[in-house]
Amino acid sequence: MRRALNATAAAILVALIAAPDALARAGGGSSGFGFGRGGGSFGRGFGHGHFFFIPVGGGGGVLLFILVLVVVLFVLPRLMMWWRRQQSAGAASRRRVGQRERRVELAAAEAAEDDAAFASDQVRLQAARLFVDIQSAWDARDRVRLRGLVAPELLAEWERRLDDFDRKGWHNRVQPLGEPSIEYVGLINRGDDRADRVVVRVEARLRDYVEDASGQRVGRVDGAGETSRVREFWTLVKRDGHWILQSIEQGGEGAHRLSEGLVVTPWDDEQAMRDEALVQGAVQDAVPEGTKLAEVADLDFNGDGRAAALDLSLADGRFAPDVLEVAARRAVAAWADAVDGDQGALLGLSHPDAARELLHPGDPSERTRLVVRGLDVRHISIVSLDPASEPATMTIDVELAGRRYLEDRDTAAVVAGSQSRAITFTERWTLALDGPDDQPWRVVAVRTPAGRP
Repeated sequence: MRRALNATAAAILVALIAAPDALARAGGGSSGFGFGRGGGSFGRGFGHGHFFFIPVGGGGGVLLFILVLVVVLFVLPRLMMWWRRQQSAGAASRRRVGQRERRVELAAAEAAEDDAAFASDQVRLQAARLFVDIQSAWDARDRVRLRGLVAPELLAEWERRLDDFDRKGWHNRVQPLGEPSIEYVGLINRGDDRADRVVVRVEARLRDYVEDASGQRVGRVDGAGETSRVREFWTLVKRDGHWILQSIEQGGEGAHRLSEGLVVTPWDDEQAMRDEALVQGAVQDAVPEGTKLAEVADLDFNGDGRAAALDLSLADGRFAPDVLEVAARRAVAAWADAVDGDQGALLGLSHPDAARELLHPGDPSERTRLVVRGLDVRHISIVSLDPASEPATMTIDVELAGRRYLEDRDTAAVVAGSQSRAITFTERWTLALDGPDDQPWRVVAVRTPAGRP
């Protein structure tokens, strides 16, 4: 009996406290809608289409009494504990955001001396206007207007979602309720408008719903109402002297933005400058052009891949494990940026087939995409080395931590993985020594590890 009561309590608790993210809004897909018709919530019950009904007549009174008892004894204490944890986590998150914003304020004041676009008042003003304008353009299905507000790569994803709504005969209506709150939490100033960016945390209330071709409301799968609160991290890039939207991350998946390094001036990115100097030195120590590695080094070796690479680096600096690490870190960063942004950097660091496998694993149709957020390189190991091939190749395992999930590009439904949970996973890549001097190693093959979504 107690086990049954616990199961009932757990089910009720999940129904009571589940708080789904806003699934529509500008850029959202149709996956969050489709449960019933009409704008009211009477009779919709809990869950995905399952009605919650208690027969009061006959023996129903006993069932109602048991249910009330379960709620009082089991659900309310758990709900209160959950609520306290949420309140504590929310206060800690607000403190963290506040501390980050104060740090960015100081950095922005310095960056604005070089470029006024980084000034705090300008970023907040433009971001708030951009948020409202984007919601308005999405609500109106105004694709022409969206092209001036959203970067082309992200807009390509959004237009697929608009096409999906059109095929269904649906119209996603979105209206902001009040002004959005904008917190300035990141900036990169590289001295080149196309490489500059800022990150803002947006919090706002929206009314968002879907109408069908006859003007009837399409219910939400999650049973939520039409009003939702949005908490998102927006990355903005500069185009023609003003900021436009490059990518959106939900609150949890965008939290890594609060710990990213700040680049206040083009000379502040010390890691990038160290990497560049390391690669330049390695290229200078490479075998002369036209000379084969076998002519200056013994390619018959025993031992693990790292030891072999260290041995070969004595003859050709490009084989040094540190140089390989630079190549891997650059590829990981370009991969994450290419999810919503420009794929140019990824294509410069990998062959087209490898880039396609990173972005659309196992899907030649490219109807799905692999979304990765906040990737952190934990460990790189050299699995095998083939210096005698033309070009020479290395196979590496890259252990990463971050969020990773497979998404339907038309509906924005998560097909596999989790949007809210960070995981540790390993990628196996083969790199070839066929790149230019500033990036000699490039990813040429991606082997999908077991269990990757």
